[in-house]
Amino acid sequence: MVGAAPRKPVITDGRLIVGGPVEGLSPRLQRWLEAEALALFAVDLAHYCALAGEVVPRLSLSRAQRRWGSCAADGSIRMNWRLIMAPDFVRRSVVAHEVAHMKHFDHSPAFHAHLEQLFEGEIESANRWLKRHGRSLYVPFG
Repeated sequence: MVGAAPRKPVITDGRLIVGGPVEGLSPRLQRWLEAEALALFAVDLAHYCALAGEVVPRLSLSRAQRRWGSCAADGSIRMNWRLIMAPDFVRRSVVAHEVAHMKHFDHSPAFHAHLEQLFEGEIESANRWLKRHGRSLYVPFG
């Protein structure tokens, strides 16, 4: 934290710079991370919907304790904002997973085949990362 820096967090030379008083730092930083998450999820969602031939649905953030993402029956997608703190391939795998649910509202072989077509990385690698490190994303901000 730098006293003379702006209160709104900025990334400069690979470092997060945050100014202002220490009081209120945590909620201010969380709001910034949530806004960054929503922006990245929107880009990811548009990408995977284009690949899947789907219309981009309504997107919102989640604070769920047990789910990284969800796709509702109406097609809307909720993503856990904490994924902003995960590696990009992990975040993108969860978005691709939810987009695959837009066509297959289950975890059938057809769903997994569709997901494999959508996601450019290794699904199992992303899933392993979440199993090993996912709970650590809840340490900051409680």
